[in-house]
Amino acid sequence: MKFSIVCNAKGCGKIQDPYLDPATNKVFCSLCDKEIVNLNFITINQLKSNKQFKQNSNASFSVKCIICKWSGRPKLTANDDVVCGSCNKPLTNITDIFKKMLKDKLKTAKKDI
Repeated sequence: MKFSIVCNAKGCGKIQDPYLDPATNKVFCSLCDKEIVNLNFITINQLKSNKQFKQNSNASFSVKCIICKWSGRPKLTANDDVVCGSCNKPLTNITDIFKKMLKDKLKTAKKDI
């Protein structure tokens, strides 16, 4: 059973099921996505035990860059090369067949697929 609390972020104030960022132990509202502050240790431990963590959402055609460790949709350069969407370095960890498919799909794909 999920743990629900009232969001204390300015402008929200709704009852919702918060999520915990396990790396920083910060709690965020599931509706407005702002940090919920002044929570006690017991509440944070309850979120951990319920495993109320933010779910990762991967974009279509997502690739992990081995240089900057960013994971997301790559970009096409003007000279038709596939590069990391964050650091703009060439993606050397993908096969030529996958790179060809990415080029075709990225030319026709919209940003919010």
